[in-house]
Amino acid sequence: MNDTKVSYDKNADVLYVSFGRSEHITGIELADNIVLRLDVGHPGGKAPRAVGLTFISFSHIMRHHRNQPIRIPLADMGQLPEAVRQAVLAVTTTPPVSDFLDITLSLSPRMPPWTGLTEPCRPEDMGAL
Repeated sequence: MNDTKVSYDKNADVLYVSFGRSEHITGIELADNIVLRLDVGHPGGKAPRAVGLTFISFSHIMRHHRNQPIRIPLADMGQLPEAVRQAVLAVTTTPPVSDFLDITLSLSPRMPPWTGLTEPCRPEDMGAL
């Protein structure tokens, strides 16, 4: 059964997407002006589920993305508690949320701060590491 409802508040420039109701909702800011409304479920009980999405400054988002999929990097999810992070990953990568957002995960290699390095590394030295 599809309970998805979409409404737009023109005065506030906010698009509300509702996937149903819940009494236990947590708001997760996925990106600037995009909030996931989430029921995280309960361990051993109900599975987490998306309750809705809120797009603040929706006309700006649409102008910026020019009707292309909205891609959301999940790099900032690391600060969330593990159970919430897992719930966010579960609901954002499956319908109905994935019908509205294209969630991406990117890896950016980072070099740790090295102490004691006295001369720059040369490409030919990299094979010895």
